[in-house]
Amino acid sequence: MTQIADLGFSKGVIVETVVSTYGSGGQANAAPMGAIMEQAQRVVFRIYTSSLTYKNLQVKRCAVVNLTADPEVFYRTAFKEVNPEGKIPAGWFENAETVEAPRLRAADAHIEVTVVDAANLDAEKAEVTCEVKLVHASKVLPQAYCRASFAVIEAIIHATRVKHFLMHGDGGQQEQTLNLLGKIEDCHDVVNRVAPTSHYSEIMADLTQRIESWRAGK
Repeated sequence: MTQIADLGFSKGVIVETVVSTYGSGGQANAAPMGAIMEQAQRVVFRIYTSSLTYKNLQVKRCAVVNLTADPEVFYRTAFKEVNPEGKIPAGWFENAETVEAPRLRAADAHIEVTVVDAANLDAEKAEVTCEVKLVHASKVLPQAYCRASFAVIEAIIHATRVKHFLMHGDGGQQEQTLNLLGKIEDCHDVVNRVAPTSHYSEIMADLTQRIESWRAGK
């Protein structure tokens, strides 16, 4: 059986994934999320308790951890409003094999997990520990490394926190927000330098506009 360590997980190291879940009504959801390998067959998420992913994990007690390096997947799962009708297309999902959760068809690997423990870290976040039930990895051709791809993903991850701070913060995170905005601008500079007229630059331009609308309170 493939182990998560074979997929780049390492104990105590945060890796960026997209976690997909079903809600109580059967609606599929997916969202970018950092995952940490706690043990060989256990992963930990630190999740905002206000998030739909956390609520779904409480109800269904399972999920699929999807591995991908496609910036568009991160973007469309992080900011649902960029999708038609504000929802991730149903065709992106298929049922998992061993748990009651959806998985992303386009992912390079799927890790099916069940929740074994959840504990509040503070007023906003909880730590959820999951046990790995199945690992499925497709065989994909190696891809040439492009800094733009990873810069876009990094910007998207920062932007999810910026959105949370701007819409749910109490003003105490102003310094953190400005720091994250600076990092996003650095990512934007990388994309404009190495892939100025590409799908990567289109995503960054759209993301920049959305951040400005959040800051304007629209």
